[in-house]
Amino acid sequence: MNLDDMRIQIDDIDLQMQELFKKRMAISKAIGQYKKDHHLPVLDPNRELQLLSKRRASLNDESLWPLYESFLKEIMRLSKEIQ
Repeated sequence: MNLDDMRIQIDDIDLQMQELFKKRMAISKAIGQYKKDHHLPVLDPNRELQLLSKRRASLNDESLWPLYESFLKEIMRLSKEIQ
Protein backbone atom coordinates (compact mmCIF):
# COMPACT_ATOMS: atom_id res chain seq x y z
CA MET A 1 0.00 0.00 0.00
CA ASN A 2 1.37 3.40 -0.91
CA LEU A 3 1.07 6.77 0.81
CA ASP A 4 -1.81 7.95 -1.39
CA ASP A 5 -3.80 4.79 -0.58
CA MET A 6 -3.24 5.29 3.14
CA ARG A 7 -4.31 8.94 2.89
CA ILE A 8 -7.49 7.89 1.13
CA GLN A 9 -8.21 5.55 4.02
CA ILE A 10 -7.58 8.36 6.53
CA ASP A 11 -9.93 10.64 4.58
CA ASP A 12 -12.63 7.97 4.69
CA ILE A 13 -12.15 7.47 8.43
CA ASP A 14 -12.28 11.23 8.99
CA LEU A 15 -15.62 11.43 7.18
CA GLN A 16 -17.00 8.58 9.29
CA MET A 17 -15.76 10.29 12.44
CA GLN A 18 -17.34 13.55 11.30
CA GLU A 19 -20.75 11.88 11.02
CA LEU A 20 -20.35 10.25 14.42
CA PHE A 21 -19.25 13.57 15.89
CA LYS A 22 -22.37 15.29 14.56
CA LYS A 23 -24.54 12.54 16.04
CA ARG A 24 -22.76 12.77 19.40
CA MET A 25 -23.15 16.54 19.54
CA ALA A 26 -26.86 16.31 18.69
CA ILE A 27 -27.37 13.82 21.51
CA SER A 28 -25.25 15.94 23.85
CA LYS A 29 -27.41 18.95 23.05
CA ALA A 30 -30.54 16.92 23.86
CA ILE A 31 -28.94 15.76 27.11
CA GLY A 32 -28.18 19.38 27.94
CA GLN A 33 -31.82 20.31 27.44
CA TYR A 34 -32.92 17.39 29.61
CA LYS A 35 -30.51 18.44 32.35
CA LYS A 36 -31.74 22.03 32.13
CA ASP A 37 -35.39 20.94 32.29
CA HIS A 38 -34.69 18.73 35.30
CA HIS A 39 -32.32 21.17 37.06
CA LEU A 40 -29.35 18.82 36.80
CA PRO A 41 -25.73 19.99 36.56
CA VAL A 42 -23.93 19.70 33.22
CA LEU A 43 -20.89 18.12 34.86
CA ASP A 44 -21.25 14.56 36.15
CA PRO A 45 -17.75 13.56 37.30
CA ASN A 46 -18.79 10.01 38.19
CA ARG A 47 -20.19 9.46 34.69
CA GLU A 48 -16.95 10.71 33.16
CA LEU A 49 -14.82 8.43 35.34
CA GLN A 50 -17.05 5.44 34.51
CA LEU A 51 -16.85 6.20 30.79
CA LEU A 52 -13.06 6.50 30.85
CA SER A 53 -12.74 3.28 32.83
CA LYS A 54 -14.99 1.36 30.42
CA ARG A 55 -13.20 2.68 27.37
CA ARG A 56 -9.79 1.86 28.80
CA ALA A 57 -10.88 -1.71 29.52
CA SER A 58 -12.22 -2.16 25.99
CA LEU A 59 -9.27 -0.57 24.17
CA ASN A 60 -7.11 -3.71 24.33
CA ASP A 61 -3.94 -1.70 23.62
CA GLU A 62 -2.57 0.00 26.70
CA SER A 63 0.06 1.82 24.63
CA LEU A 64 -2.72 3.80 22.93
CA TRP A 65 -4.49 4.71 26.16
CA PRO A 66 -2.83 8.11 26.80
CA LEU A 67 -3.78 9.30 23.31
CA TYR A 68 -7.26 7.83 23.41
CA GLU A 69 -7.87 9.25 26.87
CA SER A 70 -6.95 12.73 25.58
CA PHE A 71 -9.29 12.22 22.63
CA LEU A 72 -12.16 11.18 24.91
CA LYS A 73 -11.59 14.04 27.33
CA GLU A 74 -11.71 16.54 24.47
CA ILE A 75 -14.92 15.00 23.16
CA MET A 76 -16.42 15.20 26.65
CA ARG A 77 -15.30 18.82 26.97
CA LEU A 78 -17.00 19.68 23.67
CA SER A 79 -20.12 17.78 24.72
CA LYS A 80 -20.32 19.82 27.93
CA GLU A 81 -19.77 23.00 25.94
CA ILE A 82 -22.76 22.29 23.68
CA GLN A 83 -24.89 21.39 26.70
